Amino acid sequence: MKPLYIYNLFPRLYKNAKEWEKNITKISNMGFNCIYLNPFHYPGFSGSLYAPKDYYEYHPLFFSKVKSPDEQLKDFIDACKEKNIDVFMDLVVNHTSIDCPLIKDHKEWYVLGEDGDVKRPGAWENGHYITWGDLATFNLDTSPDREGLWNYLLNMCLHYLKMGFKGFRCDAAYQVPNEFWVFLISKIKSEFPETVFLAETLGCMPVQIQVLSKCGFDYIFNSSKWWNFNDSWCLEQYSLTRNIAPSVSFPETHDTPRLFEEVGKNEIAFLQRLYFEAIFSQGFMIITGFEYGFTKKVNVVDSKPEDWEDTGRDYTKKIKNILAIKNALKPLHEESRIEIIDQSNWMNIFCFVKEWEGERVLLLLNKDINNCQKIYLENIEAILRDTKIKDFSPEERTNNFVKTIDITLRPGELKIFAPEKNYKTK
Repeated sequence: MKPLYIYNLFPRLYKNAKEWEKNITKISNMGFNCIYLNPFHYPGFSGSLYAPKDYYEYHPLFFSKVKSPDEQLKDFIDACKEKNIDVFMDLVVNHTSIDCPLIKDHKEWYVLGEDGDVKRPGAWENGHYITWGDLATFNLDTSPDREGLWNYLLNMCLHYLKMGFKGFRCDAAYQVPNEFWVFLISKIKSEFPETVFLAETLGCMPVQIQVLSKCGFDYIFNSSKWWNFNDSWCLEQYSLTRNIAPSVSFPETHDTPRLFEEVGKNEIAFLQRLYFEAIFSQGFMIITGFEYGFTKKVNVVDSKPEDWEDTGRDYTKKIKNILAIKNALKPLHEESRIEIIDQSNWMNIFCFVKEWEGERVLLLLNKDINNCQKIYLENIEAILRDTKIKDFSPEERTNNFVKTIDITLRPGELKIFAPEKNYKTK
């Protein structure tokens, strides 16, 4: 399966679908091969993208009146195809908006409370249960008309696949019965075998991911964004799941703060995280505005085109560069085994090898974003089990073959070393 380099095009930040099209060339030039759209369906009363009222109607803010929304969406997909970009859509099947017509027509499809009314989902936050008043939960598990509900959702997916979509980012996949995913994925792949299913698994335990993978998911998301480069949990989770399903790393999403704001507008910390997330796992994803260092968190209800930021920053070339490096070195674009390399400055430098099918890449990451840090490795030919080692770092490469590393890393710097013969540009 090809690595997924995903650009999450957040539709609320654009005037309409025609504006989406204008960004395809830029997205392609950075190296992304997939665009994922957040929900574009007609929303319920709250206006939240994740509260769909009608899966077959469209958000009125995203499409002009020049053509039908179907035609505009198809035009966008076709324009992406010309740049070899697949388009994925968000698949929200756990719930609908509370004012969805399906509640009137098929109340039996929903989870009902003791009073017989549709039950609203919620979550615990800081010791308090918060009810999401704009949502109604599907009863995918025990609905008396489970077959009807499942087939309704299957037909909705098939409708969009016939339009040209190539995959689904499955929202809150772990909250949906596994039996439903087995049904949906198997049915869809029998008709559209190349369809990619990406499970949103943030907050899952590895055992839950293991169960989900058996449902047929092709990709999961990992949690490397929150790793401090020291605690053991991230590498332990990666080791447990990498043979189950390849994963996607990301520096920010629509659910998180903007990275540039999160790191206090520190460009060194921003680039450190960008480079690390890009090379950590097989897949990589950014969201609209990351390439310009946006600072305002996107909002699924309130974000608007006027929130587009004129930051004066542009990281498109740096993203293009690190993705080109990722593409050229196989261990960086596979869910490779990670081996920590012991060295004296381990407190400040994360030194590790990524290995895939005998090919090895050495990576050195300065965890310290404020100070330079020294590292000495006597024989990297032995570490990489090969000769003619070269520097393929995203910044400030050396040109000579390297046998011994005795260097000082700049704050937050990432260095990449690999045998010259293994660096394969396409």
